[in-house]
Amino acid sequence: MENKPVQAQECYEHHMLLKGQLDRINRFLFNDPDHPDDLAITTKVNLMFNVLLEIKRWAIGAVFTFAGCLIFLGSHFTKMDNLAIKLDEHIKQTDNRIISIDKRVTNLENYIYKKNMR
Repeated sequence: MENKPVQAQECYEHHMLLKGQLDRINRFLFNDPDHPDDLAITTKVNLMFNVLLEIKRWAIGAVFTFAGCLIFLGSHFTKMDNLAIKLDEHIKQTDNRIISIDKRVTNLENYIYKKNMR
């Protein structure tokens, strides 16, 4: 008969030990009512997850913004290349016209000079 109270006392001590450990786990995971300023681990994990989601959103936005800038710049560089080609063609045509006019003026000067020499 004496074994039962000793065994009951051991069970009670073991129960209280387990209860204390469960309370510590509960406070660690979900918050300690005695220390409300401390954040629980689940709250910290949720905050980190939300921060990572926000970083992911910003990163995706940055990638698309960068791609948009590259497309915009590429279109403007293409326009600049086309304008440069057109300007080169215009300059060549103008040079050819100037040379042609210069030849005509030279021929006219020679003709007038020869006519006055007679």
